Amino acid sequence: MTPSKLHPRHLWADETGLTSLLLFTLGYFIVLNSIGEFGFGKLVAYIFFSLVIVAGVLTTFKKRWLGYVVIVLAAVSLALNWAEEFRPGGGLAVLTNGISLIYLVILLALVIAQVFRDGPVTAHRIRGAILIYLLLGVMWAFAYQVVALTIPQAFRLPEGLIAGDPDALRRELTYFSVVTLTTTGYGDITAVHPVARTLVMLEIMVGQLYPAIVLAWLVSLAIMHRKEKPKNSQV
Repeated sequence: MTPSKLHPRHLWADETGLTSLLLFTLGYFIVLNSIGEFGFGKLVAYIFFSLVIVAGVLTTFKKRWLGYVVIVLAAVSLALNWAEEFRPGGGLAVLTNGISLIYLVILLALVIAQVFRDGPVTAHRIRGAILIYLLLGVMWAFAYQVVALTIPQAFRLPEGLIAGDPDALRRELTYFSVVTLTTTGYGDITAVHPVARTLVMLEIMVGQLYPAIVLAWLVSLAIMHRKEKPKNSQV
């Protein structure tokens, strides 16, 4: 191994970064939806989301110019998330969720490119495929939050939940996004406005199609690699 490959940037840009990013994303889901309603739980959830942002930057830094774009978006998203933590407000929450959504869309595209590139199907890439599924849930959750904060009656929420409370919305709509992505649909939260309903329909379609497409793609990559391996060994 050359000295340049020992640099932390190369370590994170390798497939191992996908595993770390998956762990931080799982931590964000667990903390946000289990202890997020407590003061310290909300802070821990922000810390995990910050780790997702930082890990995403390090994982996708292979292309320098794209890395800088991701860094700028990540820095803005990180700053706004922490600003919302200390100075909550409706307008700031919309901006925070909007920037975070843009960042997640770019991060998702880069992770998809890394997971489905040519080459052997490793355990890290399989974890990356799981990560994509989770990032889809987080991405739609932020989209739902933007809609809910700009259109107060877009969702029929549980009784007692204030539509203008960004923290409560983040917890409830992240939960709603996951049950929608997995097509569970308990019915405790429902989309009412046409924009919200359109987002829900899109997420349901993605939730249904993604596992089948991913499994087929990864299996085909594994078969192609096994077929090429004997040929390369004979050379």
